[in-house]
Amino acid sequence: MNILMKASLFLIITSLLNSKGSRKDRAMFGVIIQQIVLGISLAAPVGPINIEMLKRGIERGFWHAWVVGIGGMTADILFMLLIYFGLSSVFMYTYVQAFMYCTGFFLLFYLGFQSVKQGISHSNMEYKKEEVGGLKQSFMAGFLIAISNPLNLVFWFGIYGSTLSSLLTKVTKQEAFLYSLCIIVGIILWNLNIAFSVHFGRTLLKQKALGYITAGAGIILVGYSIHFAYKALQLFT
Repeated sequence: MNILMKASLFLIITSLLNSKGSRKDRAMFGVIIQQIVLGISLAAPVGPINIEMLKRGIERGFWHAWVVGIGGMTADILFMLLIYFGLSSVFMYTYVQAFMYCTGFFLLFYLGFQSVKQGISHSNMEYKKEEVGGLKQSFMAGFLIAISNPLNLVFWFGIYGSTLSSLLTKVTKQEAFLYSLCIIVGIILWNLNIAFSVHFGRTLLKQKALGYITAGAGIILVGYSIHFAYKALQLFT
C-alpha cells in the first residue's frame, strides 16, 4: 500500500477507536471497514487485471493504468448489481461459463501476444500511440478482462453472495447496498495504489528493463489464457 492509503486507513481506524457514538454507529463503521478490506482482498491478488494495469502503466503512465482499473471496476459493479437484484443464476449454466472461459482465453491470449511483441520489438519503450491505444482502449481492455474472467464469478457469486445474505439478516436492503459499495471503495484504493506505484516506479528502471517487464507481463497473460482454455475443456469432459 502507498503512504496515502495507509494514512487514510489509520485515520479511519483511529476515529473509530475514539468514537463516542452509540454501539450501533460503531457497528456500522465496523461493517464499512470490513467491506473495504474485502474489496482490497479482491483486488490485491495478482491476476489479469493487475498484470494489464502494470503493462499499460509502464507503457503510458498513471492514467492508462488507472483507466484499466476503472474498466475492471465497471464490470465488478455490474456483477454486484446482478447479484443484488437476484440474477446470478444466469451464470450457473454450463454453456454460459464455457462462453466466458472461451472469451477470456481469446482476449487474454491476444493481449498477452501483443505485450510480448511490444516488449521484444520496442525495448526502448518508444511506443506508437496506435500500437498501445488511447484511454478508451485501456478502459475496454480492463472491462473485457474483468467481465470475461470466470475467477470474478467465484468472488462475486460466492463470497459476495454470502456476504450480502449475511448483511440482509442485520440491516435493510438499502443499507446492504450502501455497504456493498464499500467493497468498490476498497478496489479503488488498491487500483490507485498500483497505478501510482507503476507510474513512479517506471522512472527508476532502465528502458530495456521496462521492455522485459512488458514482455514478461504478456507471457503471464498468455498463461492465464491457456488456463481458461483448460477450464473450458473441463466443463465438457
